[in-house]
Amino acid sequence: MDGLTLTKAVNILKKRYIGAQAAKLNVTESGVSIGLFTTERSALNVRVTGGSPSLYLSEDVSGVKDPALDRLSGGKVTDIGCRKFDRLFYINIAKRRPSGKIETHRLIFELIGKMANVCMVNEAGNIIWMLCRNNADGDRDFSVGAKYSQPRLNKQQTLEKYTGRDFNDLLGFYPVTAKHAGQYLKNNYSFEETAALIRESLEDEIFYLDDQSRVIPFRPLSEYTEIKIEDLPAGSVKMSVRKESDIRPRLTRFFEKQAEKYLKLKDQLTAELAEAEKYPETVRTADLLKANMHILKNAKGTVSLDEYTADGIVQIPYEIPDLFDPNREVNRLYKKADKQERSVGLLHSRIQEIDNIIDSALEQLYYIEISASDDELRELALEMKRAEPKKKQQIKEKQFIKIDIGAGTAYIGRNSVSNHRLVFQFANPNDWWFHAQKTPSAHLIFRRDGQPTQEETEMCASITAGMSKRRNDLKVTVDYTQKKNVKKPKNTPPGFVIYHRFKSVIAEPVFLDENTLG
Repeated sequence: MDGLTLTKAVNILKKRYIGAQAAKLNVTESGVSIGLFTTERSALNVRVTGGSPSLYLSEDVSGVKDPALDRLSGGKVTDIGCRKFDRLFYINIAKRRPSGKIETHRLIFELIGKMANVCMVNEAGNIIWMLCRNNADGDRDFSVGAKYSQPRLNKQQTLEKYTGRDFNDLLGFYPVTAKHAGQYLKNNYSFEETAALIRESLEDEIFYLDDQSRVIPFRPLSEYTEIKIEDLPAGSVKMSVRKESDIRPRLTRFFEKQAEKYLKLKDQLTAELAEAEKYPETVRTADLLKANMHILKNAKGTVSLDEYTADGIVQIPYEIPDLFDPNREVNRLYKKADKQERSVGLLHSRIQEIDNIIDSALEQLYYIEISASDDELRELALEMKRAEPKKKQQIKEKQFIKIDIGAGTAYIGRNSVSNHRLVFQFANPNDWWFHAQKTPSAHLIFRRDGQPTQEETEMCASITAGMSKRRNDLKVTVDYTQKKNVKKPKNTPPGFVIYHRFKSVIAEPVFLDENTLG
């Protein structure tokens, strides 16, 4: 969506919805959906990712709840505005808290191409929520907790302040709108007259489809069709909302490709490890050459070298290559052996990480397979895009399955997103974490004072086994450790963890009844 079209759309929204109740705010797979109520209900949908950024109106709110946005539900829209002629607009929503204080938050939409994003800013101007990690201006700190600052403008001249005579140089113009504006110049309109006409057009409520069905915010001189803001999705392919009904197969393809990618990488690293583990042979060759310098000096062709072993001296044939320098070759081999030996540990560690990534992808596929609701899958897709919070967020325990075991309480994730929140936003460092070994399973957090007893450990392991892909096996190996030993690398999907220090227990799966799981 170009800056002129967005400016016009915001002018219309401002007339209609200031004073409206923001009945519901949801997050969709591609953006935000806001239910608005004046004399009748409608929904403002803003697409941020997954296509050309845009806004459109619909009858119903789509998407799923988000804890941060949900705090604004039921609030009042106090202002709607934009950075004039640019692809940035905001909505202010005020809501009375239980204490009686009225708080105003600002939703800021930066619809700037592939770097589009939306964030929520508090009264102090700090960002407290973001949809994803996109940042349209790499020179600013655009993250949760930072003070919000607008991205830099890509053009300085506007319809109100210009020195040139080329609409391509003005803020808010795309090549298409600049082309249509240029048609006025070819029809004997002055630059000033054309600029004034376009400015006036941004104040009315009519959009236009040109002869190629592209949305234009002012009347083209070529063939056109008039439409209203309600018609924008149907009127332009670029502005239509992408259907979310295909979320399951798309997520499945994503994680299948991820698993395939890392399986290939594992094969490559395994081959490198096999080569690195040959370092003793490299050292042996270097020692052999070093001990036979007197034979190698000025020698050519194949020579016999003396290798000293516990059984005596053994003759080893050695083919001398062209331009052979024995001292240089010995140094090269020792350096190679040192590099190979150092690589062994690093490759083992890297392969273990790759195994964890593969296991995580398989776990995601397992949850996608068993998820009954597409909303759960949309929540997973959204969580994958969302920026990592800098501070631990308050998560209510009702999101998880809760079971009292012995002197403690077990909390169990219901899906990938729930697992992520359980482990990294709810659990304490000294809580105990359980997960089935090398197979997709629920994550279980056991909270109690002190070390769990053997009976508590076995019960936690059995429940975890019963909520794993191997739940129909007679026995399942379950790993457990304190939560402080469980880490989530950056830019990895929800539910992905790595852990090194742990113990294992072999457990018989225990199944929870449907009432517990509900």
